[in-house]
Amino acid sequence: MLLFDLTEIYSRIRLRGSSRLDFLHRMSTGDVRGLKPGECKTTVLTTPIGRMVDYLLVLAFDDSTLLIGGGGNQNKVVHWLRKYIFFNDDVQVSDETGDTRMFGVGAGDDPRFIEAIIPNIGRFAMPECAHRVVESPLSADRQIVVARAPQALGLSFFLIGAGLDRALFADASPTTPDFDAWRILRGYPRFPNEINEDYNPLEAGLWNAVSFDKGCYIGQEIIARMESRGQIAKKLVRLTRSADALSPGEELIAEGGEVVGKVTSAARDAALAYVRSAFARENVPLQSRQGTVVHVATIVRL
Repeated sequence: MLLFDLTEIYSRIRLRGSSRLDFLHRMSTGDVRGLKPGECKTTVLTTPIGRMVDYLLVLAFDDSTLLIGGGGNQNKVVHWLRKYIFFNDDVQVSDETGDTRMFGVGAGDDPRFIEAIIPNIGRFAMPECAHRVVESPLSADRQIVVARAPQALGLSFFLIGAGLDRALFADASPTTPDFDAWRILRGYPRFPNEINEDYNPLEAGLWNAVSFDKGCYIGQEIIARMESRGQIAKKLVRLTRSADALSPGEELIAEGGEVVGKVTSAARDAALAYVRSAFARENVPLQSRQGTVVHVATIVRL
């Protein structure tokens, strides 16, 4: 059983108003306009040159939409969204990050832990990314948002609510390893390490968050041109490495001495890095300036 406190890792931003999904649809890479309550999709806010402002998990409710993005990036995202609201848009943007807590639960095939928190959750059919609001005494307002976590992250559920506290889950006795190491080993990007304005969604491997059939959005022309021409300069990869020290920001060097990439996140047995596409192939050996030898294990594609 695993329990991660993700309150500071991810932000929670609420959109309200009758045109909220149309607004987000024209603001981001994903096709979110047809989302129904209980459904969710991923999307990316991008700059006019196609760089990433944030990677968002979009949860649709009857009267609102919840955006789960990068922790610490919420002020920028709120300002970014409000800047593009036109006079005829019925959209309100509010930051709920400080008013809510968020946990990630890894229960595997054993439902007992999540059942101890939310009785009868097993009777809800919840495919990946689906979500619902359930009654629970663990939240200050007696309601918790339960969402299926993205499969690539290797967790079962996200729990979001006001007043949630890890101590409330003590009876379930979960273990809590380091979340950053957990997601690095699974090749899962986060803000600000891999999600930032230095890179675009295709370089980050966020293909499922990009629709190539929808109309215009900010940065659409650049991203569409990259896809149609196959011109992706670099790719996010997961590296395997020895136990030697490796730190974010370190340059990676190919066998000929050429700098071909940069580490963005590092854990004991793995790291994430953006590497030039010509070298982003499995088993390609690279080396840091300190002499740490690494190999490309997988190319990130979510």
